[in-house]
Amino acid sequence: MSNNPFLEEVLPVSVRIGASYSDEYAVEITRTTSGQEHRKLIHPFPVRRFSVNYTKSKTELYEQIMALYHRAYGRYKGFRVKAIDDYSTNGSTGTPTQLDQVLTRISSGVYQLRKVYGSTGAARTIFKPVAGTTLIAVNSVLKTTGITVDSTNGQVILSPEPLISDVVTGGCLFDNPCRFDGDIDITPLSPTYAETGEIMIIELINP
Repeated sequence: MSNNPFLEEVLPVSVRIGASYSDEYAVEITRTTSGQEHRKLIHPFPVRRFSVNYTKSKTELYEQIMALYHRAYGRYKGFRVKAIDDYSTNGSTGTPTQLDQVLTRISSGVYQLRKVYGSTGAARTIFKPVAGTTLIAVNSVLKTTGITVDSTNGQVILSPEPLISDVVTGGCLFDNPCRFDGDIDITPLSPTYAETGEIMIIELINP
């Protein structure tokens, strides 16, 4: 068994089919005897949780869902999921541009892709950009050379390295790093068709 806890593959069927989702925040709430609340934000990152079910032929169900479930060893390994209504740094589904988002500087010449929700809202760190979709600009000027994008962690290396005062922006399409959050129940409907119970999938905020 590979010790790598992440599979660089996309859930092969859309989460649109029979799916619902929520974006959760980790908030610790303590309530006093007088009724006053003390709230602590554990981290400022939205975590998407999907609830999906499928009715498919048994062959499709195995090839598209159960094979991934077994490769991931259930809840052990992560994989990519495309959220059908939020997969671009340009709005939610727009074509990415080099000016979409200000990147976070990690170290000299190394920057992290991200997406901010609103002018001062929460930010989603983009760990899984779609290969070949990232555009980068330095001080609003499109950079066409000296760019290395790591599609496994969302880090961008620029050469020569920009000045600390330079503004580095970028855009891309992205997947959400996720894992299964429970077992999968299968109910045969006929000799050729079956349906799953509720499949819980949760986003990993630090894959």
